[in-house]
Amino acid sequence: MDKATVIKSLIYKFTERFSVKCIGLVISIILARLLAPEVFGQLALLTVFTDLSLTLIDGGLNSALVQSKETDERDYSTVFIITLALSVLMIAVLYFAAPVIASFYKSTALIKPLRFYSLSLLFSAFNSIQVARMQRAMRFREMMYCSLAATITAGTLGILLAYMGAGLWALVGYYFTHIAVNCFAMLFANRWVPHGRFSKDSAKRLYGFGIKMLASSMITTIYNDIRPLIIGKKFSTADLGYYERGQRFSTTVSLNLDTAVQSVMFPVMAQAQDDKKQVRAMLRRAQTMGEFIIFPAMVGMAAVAEPMVRLLLTEKWMPCVIFVQILCVAEMQVPLTSSNLVVVKALGRSDILMKQEILRRTLMIIVLLVTVFAFHSVVAIACGFLFSAWLDAFVTSMPVKKLLGYGFADQAKDMWRSALAAVIMGAVVAALNLLNVPDAAKLIIQIITGAAVYAAACWILKVESLRYILNMLKKRGARRAPDKNTEKNINDAH
Repeated sequence: MDKATVIKSLIYKFTERFSVKCIGLVISIILARLLAPEVFGQLALLTVFTDLSLTLIDGGLNSALVQSKETDERDYSTVFIITLALSVLMIAVLYFAAPVIASFYKSTALIKPLRFYSLSLLFSAFNSIQVARMQRAMRFREMMYCSLAATITAGTLGILLAYMGAGLWALVGYYFTHIAVNCFAMLFANRWVPHGRFSKDSAKRLYGFGIKMLASSMITTIYNDIRPLIIGKKFSTADLGYYERGQRFSTTVSLNLDTAVQSVMFPVMAQAQDDKKQVRAMLRRAQTMGEFIIFPAMVGMAAVAEPMVRLLLTEKWMPCVIFVQILCVAEMQVPLTSSNLVVVKALGRSDILMKQEILRRTLMIIVLLVTVFAFHSVVAIACGFLFSAWLDAFVTSMPVKKLLGYGFADQAKDMWRSALAAVIMGAVVAALNLLNVPDAAKLIIQIITGAAVYAAACWILKVESLRYILNMLKKRGARRAPDKNTEKNINDAH
């Protein structure tokens, strides 16, 4: 696959994720101003169980479809039949388990929303196949349009329901509609319906890779979901709402970079898996560019958290400021962790991925349990996540060291300049919190100053990514210059 196609795909995927998330963030801010923190805590509990169900339904088959060098109609139809059957099964399980779950959290208001929201599993399961097909074809522009349409449609409905006083149902309607509209939009763009037969051979071959991915994904999902389960049970849905909102801000950039990198780089690296030198070069470029973007975004958001939350969400959400700050520092490791995982998966080493996942999540769960039982504080749980997140960056680099000779020490050498520039910028921006001006004016001053300080620091420290971007812009400008001169000469001739 040529470099231009990869770069174009990355641009479309970045545009999709950041445009969708920026619109989604605006929608969530409006919803947060209309709804109570407890409602967001209740939604977090619902999504825990649907996420676990969806992981079981997928079974690693989506990754297997993308990773396979060749796939045919039998593979897609086989996966469709399997996921459809499992979706119906999990919907039935959640329907009968809903009263038990609601009783455990002492909230009967969860029963009907959980039962309704579980129906979204049908759309999610079918959409995962469409996503796999479009990823293999690198059709990220169409995926971008589908996501935008779903976000705008669902957001309009969610805001309308919240304004009418629907409470939890406003959020359930928003997320359910987003999944359903995205599925139908992808169906319209992809024009694919299953028309093959179930194949035992396809199922066996895909599950050979997928079952190991399932183990890895299940461990990851359980780890990610156990924290809101504990906070919701041990503390309150309001505390969970504050934590969830802090996490939402911190992951707006990092999680979308993660999704963009995995969506684009996974199929690209999978096709180049036999050329280790090329894969290493792609990994290094993905990490350095990711760090160049993520570090200042996370440090800057942590520095402006107080005026940002007060301005956007109002005073009732101020307890989430500390979570924004802690979780932003935790999310800075995403470019390292995400890229390391993509490499191992793209090289087809699902055996290593499964063993690594067990080690990663075991360490993280130990840290989580220590913070839960040693401290009666949601802040302590957030700090534990920060520690385990950076520990995770080291653990994920271990197999990359063996496979490509590019371990954590090498990665740290490539990232320290961007990190230092971000810290310098963060210190300057944090000092501007002392300004006695309205929050809106303060944020504008901080953002402009932060961008200028970061750019200057990167230039002084000779950050490679900045120089790479500037060189690309110069080359692009140089290519356009002859065209303009040619046009001018033609006009002069006439």
